[in-house]
Amino acid sequence: MLGIAVQTLLWMSVAPAHLDRVATTGSTNLMANALCTDPAALHRYLTQGLGLAEAIHTIETASVLRTVKAIGPMTIGGGR
Repeated sequence: MLGIAVQTLLWMSVAPAHLDRVATTGSTNLMANALCTDPAALHRYLTQGLGLAEAIHTIETASVLRTVKAIGPMTIGGGR
């Protein structure tokens, strides 16, 4: 899928002073889906991208090993 080899779910805890920038509260108040070309790209994103954001206190990750159902574009005739 477009060169995406690594899919990871991210749960982040954002500093209270920055909660106006996120939609929910709780122990992890922001969730994202990271799509990367390889494990090294994910590591760079976590350490050199998100890891540098002062508002983020913690990041928990969960690798997606297999997707059973997903939303996709519909084609004429109902096929994919």
